[in-house]
Amino acid sequence: MKKIILLLLFPFLGMTQNNSLEGKNGFSNYVFGVSPAEIKDLTLEIEEDNTKLYSLPEDNIKIKGVEFEYIRVTFFKNKLSTISVQTKNQTGSNFLKILKESYGEPNRSNLAKKNYEWLGAKMQVIFEKNRSEKDAYISFYSK
Repeated sequence: MKKIILLLLFPFLGMTQNNSLEGKNGFSNYVFGVSPAEIKDLTLEIEEDNTKLYSLPEDNIKIKGVEFEYIRVTFFKNKLSTISVQTKNQTGSNFLKILKESYGEPNRSNLAKKNYEWLGAKMQVIFEKNRSEKDAYISFYSK
């Protein structure tokens, strides 16, 4: 009987884990669905059909004590759809800790490759350690 109750609770534990991601719709000050005009200092890098990739100025990008090499944003049909960042100065592990504090434990993990994924109704987050394993690439996708 105890095993049955425990098995019945597992789906609810998974839902509570996801709830912290459910209320999110972007990263930091970048909200999915906004137009390029709503974000300051964008530099157009690539334009292809309905998709535009912009970069933000790379001077001293720091969020919650984590330094970033770059922040790039992609717009599809003039709406923010993807946010990509890369940590620098060995701050990848710190950012992973921030992601876990913000979104809970990842839904999927590949510990051998140091990849983590969070899934929600509105967005998906993918964290991938780079070759040095001291920094990381992180992508935030709108669904």
